[in-house]
Amino acid sequence: MSYQDHIRLGENGRREIDFSKLANFQDRQIEAKNALKTCKYLLYGGAASGGKSYYLRWIAIYLLLYYSGKYGLRGVRVGLFCEDYPALKDRHLSKIMYEFPEWLGTFNKQEHEFTLADKFGGGVIAFRNLDDPSKYLSSEFAAILVDELTKNIRETFEFLILRMRWPGVEDPKFIGATNPGGVGHGWVKKLWIDRDFEGERFNPSDFTFVKAKYSDNKYIPADYQNQLDSLPEQMRRAYKDGDW
Repeated sequence: MSYQDHIRLGENGRREIDFSKLANFQDRQIEAKNALKTCKYLLYGGAASGGKSYYLRWIAIYLLLYYSGKYGLRGVRVGLFCEDYPALKDRHLSKIMYEFPEWLGTFNKQEHEFTLADKFGGGVIAFRNLDDPSKYLSSEFAAILVDELTKNIRETFEFLILRMRWPGVEDPKFIGATNPGGVGHGWVKKLWIDRDFEGERFNPSDFTFVKAKYSDNKYIPADYQNQLDSLPEQMRRAYKDGDW
């Protein structure tokens, strides 16, 4: 597998996108993007304000471009999930109109889907919520991305990876972004942090964790550290230090 920042697209390879300039990833986000070369299940984050949601939106774009360019596929779909609709709206839907340039594609507000321009393969990011995962029983996604993964029980993860397939795509991906804590803290920590695969059916080499903290995000105000320091100890360790 070869992942590149300069992705050649379109008829006879005449169309190009410089993804590194388009997404403007910071160092830790670049590290997480590069980790996809060798893993199937990626966890990104670990502390508050590490740029997790931004990373998920743009890595979804990257994967659509990659699948179109590598396999010559059109209309590939990836799913970006939050635990409920209010979270989906606040973290992602409210950002799309001013974050994704008009030439890149179109956003269908009613369907909650962003579709790449035809010349870029027409791939789709389906923004969805997980209030009832069984809604997606017949869905297929070349990649599944979950924001705040620890807000979900393990059964939700197990169900989603059943939907992680697309005709012609040989390397589907699962990407979770999260802080410590929440109803799913235990199982997420077990797989990605402790790497405890005893009794599991997964291949440990498929799992990678990239830790990001607020200090990795240059856009966070300087006084944000004071807000984190003012939290009760357990919350401070989780949200400032990314302590699992």
